[in-house]
Amino acid sequence: MARKKATRNARSTAQTKKTDSFNQIWLAGLGAVSKAQRGAPQLLQELVAEGSRVHTKTRGAAEKAMRSFVDDVRSTINSRVGAVRGQATDAFEGLEKIFQTRVHQALTQIGVPSAKDIAALSERVDALSANIEKLANARKAGNGRRSASGRHSAATAAA
Repeated sequence: MARKKATRNARSTAQTKKTDSFNQIWLAGLGAVSKAQRGAPQLLQELVAEGSRVHTKTRGAAEKAMRSFVDDVRSTINSRVGAVRGQATDAFEGLEKIFQTRVHQALTQIGVPSAKDIAALSERVDALSANIEKLANARKAGNGRRSASGRHSAATAAA
Protein backbone atom coordinates (compact mmCIF):
# COMPACT_ATOMS: atom_id res chain seq x y z
CA MET A 1 0.00 0.00 0.00
CA ALA A 2 2.85 2.36 0.89
CA ARG A 3 4.55 1.57 -2.42
CA LYS A 4 1.44 2.58 -4.36
CA LYS A 5 1.29 5.92 -2.55
CA ALA A 6 5.00 6.51 -3.13
CA THR A 7 4.62 5.63 -6.81
CA ARG A 8 1.62 7.95 -7.16
CA ASN A 9 3.51 10.76 -5.43
CA ALA A 10 6.55 10.25 -7.68
CA ARG A 11 4.34 10.30 -10.78
CA SER A 12 2.53 13.37 -9.56
CA THR A 13 5.82 15.16 -8.88
CA ALA A 14 7.22 14.21 -12.30
CA GLN A 15 4.04 15.40 -14.03
CA THR A 16 4.15 18.67 -12.13
CA LYS A 17 7.79 19.22 -13.16
CA LYS A 18 6.97 18.51 -16.81
CA THR A 19 3.99 20.84 -16.73
CA ASP A 20 6.12 23.59 -15.18
CA SER A 21 8.84 23.06 -17.82
CA PHE A 22 6.33 23.26 -20.67
CA ASN A 23 4.80 26.36 -19.16
CA GLN A 24 8.22 28.04 -18.90
CA ILE A 25 9.05 27.14 -22.51
CA TRP A 26 5.73 28.58 -23.66
CA LEU A 27 6.27 31.78 -21.71
CA ALA A 28 9.86 32.11 -23.02
CA GLY A 29 8.54 31.74 -26.58
CA LEU A 30 5.89 34.40 -26.02
CA GLY A 31 8.50 36.75 -24.52
CA ALA A 32 10.86 36.19 -27.48
CA VAL A 33 8.07 36.94 -29.96
CA SER A 34 7.09 40.06 -28.06
CA LYS A 35 10.69 41.39 -27.97
CA ALA A 36 11.23 40.53 -31.64
CA GLN A 37 8.09 42.38 -32.67
CA ARG A 38 9.13 45.42 -30.72
CA GLY A 39 12.78 45.28 -31.73
CA ALA A 40 13.23 44.31 -35.34
CA PRO A 41 10.90 42.57 -37.77
CA GLN A 42 13.88 40.86 -39.34
CA LEU A 43 14.73 39.24 -36.00
CA LEU A 44 11.17 37.92 -35.79
CA GLN A 45 11.50 36.35 -39.25
CA GLU A 46 14.80 34.75 -38.26
CA LEU A 47 13.25 33.37 -35.10
CA VAL A 48 10.28 31.99 -37.07
CA ALA A 49 12.64 30.33 -39.56
CA GLU A 50 14.71 28.82 -36.73
CA GLY A 51 11.54 27.66 -34.99
CA SER A 52 10.37 26.06 -38.23
CA ARG A 53 13.65 24.15 -38.61
CA VAL A 54 13.53 22.94 -35.00
CA HIS A 55 9.89 21.96 -35.44
CA THR A 56 10.72 19.94 -38.56
CA LYS A 57 13.55 18.09 -36.82
CA THR A 58 11.60 17.39 -33.66
CA ARG A 59 8.48 16.41 -35.57
CA GLY A 60 10.39 13.76 -37.54
CA ALA A 61 11.99 12.44 -34.35
CA ALA A 62 8.64 12.47 -32.58
CA GLU A 63 6.96 10.59 -35.43
CA LYS A 64 9.80 8.05 -35.48
CA ALA A 65 9.53 7.58 -31.71
CA MET A 66 5.76 7.23 -31.97
CA ARG A 67 6.04 4.63 -34.77
CA SER A 68 8.58 2.71 -32.71
CA PHE A 69 6.30 2.84 -29.68
CA VAL A 70 3.27 1.71 -31.69
CA ASP A 71 5.28 -1.15 -33.22
CA ASP A 72 6.45 -2.24 -29.78
CA VAL A 73 2.92 -2.13 -28.41
CA ARG A 74 1.60 -4.03 -31.45
CA SER A 75 4.23 -6.77 -31.13
CA THR A 76 3.57 -7.07 -27.39
CA ILE A 77 -0.16 -7.35 -27.98
CA ASN A 78 0.34 -9.91 -30.76
CA SER A 79 2.59 -12.06 -28.58
CA ARG A 80 0.13 -11.92 -25.69
CA VAL A 81 -2.79 -12.73 -27.97
CA GLY A 82 -0.82 -15.67 -29.36
CA ALA A 83 -0.12 -16.94 -25.86
CA VAL A 84 -3.77 -16.61 -24.87
CA ARG A 85 -4.86 -18.40 -28.06
CA GLY A 86 -2.46 -21.23 -27.27
CA GLN A 87 -3.80 -21.51 -23.72
CA ALA A 88 -7.39 -21.43 -24.96
CA THR A 89 -6.66 -24.15 -27.54
CA ASP A 90 -4.99 -26.31 -24.90
CA ALA A 91 -7.92 -25.83 -22.54
CA PHE A 92 -10.43 -26.65 -25.27
CA GLU A 93 -8.54 -29.81 -26.25
CA GLY A 94 -8.44 -30.86 -22.60
CA LEU A 95 -12.18 -30.33 -22.25
CA GLU A 96 -12.79 -32.27 -25.45
CA LYS A 97 -10.76 -35.24 -24.15
CA ILE A 98 -12.61 -35.19 -20.83
CA PHE A 99 -15.96 -35.06 -22.65
CA GLN A 100 -15.02 -37.96 -24.94
CA THR A 101 -13.84 -40.05 -21.99
CA ARG A 102 -17.02 -39.47 -20.04
CA VAL A 103 -19.26 -40.19 -23.03
CA HIS A 104 -17.31 -43.42 -23.68
CA GLN A 105 -17.69 -44.45 -20.03
CA ALA A 106 -21.44 -43.73 -20.07
CA LEU A 107 -21.95 -45.69 -23.32
CA THR A 108 -19.92 -48.60 -21.92
CA GLN A 109 -22.00 -48.64 -18.74
CA ILE A 110 -25.26 -48.93 -20.67
CA GLY A 111 -23.85 -51.65 -22.92
CA VAL A 112 -23.35 -49.81 -26.19
CA PRO A 113 -20.48 -51.43 -28.09
CA SER A 114 -17.46 -49.31 -28.90
CA ALA A 115 -16.14 -48.64 -32.40
CA LYS A 116 -13.45 -51.29 -31.80
CA ASP A 117 -16.07 -53.85 -30.84
CA ILE A 118 -18.11 -53.10 -33.94
CA ALA A 119 -15.03 -53.28 -36.17
CA ALA A 120 -14.08 -56.67 -34.65
CA LEU A 121 -17.61 -57.99 -35.16
CA SER A 122 -17.61 -56.71 -38.72
CA GLU A 123 -14.37 -58.59 -39.42
CA ARG A 124 -15.85 -61.79 -37.92
CA VAL A 125 -19.01 -61.43 -40.02
CA ASP A 126 -16.88 -60.94 -43.15
CA ALA A 127 -14.84 -64.04 -42.30
CA LEU A 128 -17.96 -66.11 -41.64
CA SER A 129 -19.55 -64.90 -44.90
CA ALA A 130 -16.42 -65.93 -46.79
CA ASN A 131 -16.49 -69.40 -45.15
CA ILE A 132 -20.18 -69.85 -45.97
CA GLU A 133 -19.51 -68.89 -49.57
CA LYS A 134 -16.65 -71.43 -49.77
CA LEU A 135 -18.87 -74.14 -48.32
CA ALA A 136 -21.68 -73.29 -50.71
CA ASN A 137 -19.31 -73.41 -53.69
CA ALA A 138 -17.86 -76.72 -52.46
CA ARG A 139 -21.34 -78.17 -52.08
CA LYS A 140 -22.33 -77.03 -55.60
CA ALA A 141 -19.16 -78.56 -56.99
CA GLY A 142 -19.81 -81.77 -55.05
CA ASN A 143 -23.39 -81.97 -56.38
CA GLY A 144 -22.16 -81.50 -59.94
CA ARG A 145 -19.64 -84.32 -59.57
CA ARG A 146 -22.21 -86.65 -58.05
CA SER A 147 -24.70 -86.06 -60.79
CA ALA A 148 -22.04 -86.64 -63.48
CA SER A 149 -20.71 -89.77 -61.77
CA GLY A 150 -24.29 -90.90 -61.16
CA ARG A 151 -25.02 -90.65 -64.89
CA HIS A 152 -21.84 -92.48 -65.70
CA SER A 153 -22.71 -95.36 -63.32
CA ALA A 154 -26.23 -95.54 -64.67
CA ALA A 155 -24.91 -95.70 -68.24
CA THR A 156 -22.47 -98.48 -67.35
CA ALA A 157 -25.19 -100.45 -65.61
CA ALA A 158 -27.46 -100.18 -68.62
CA ALA A 159 -24.79 -101.44 -70.93
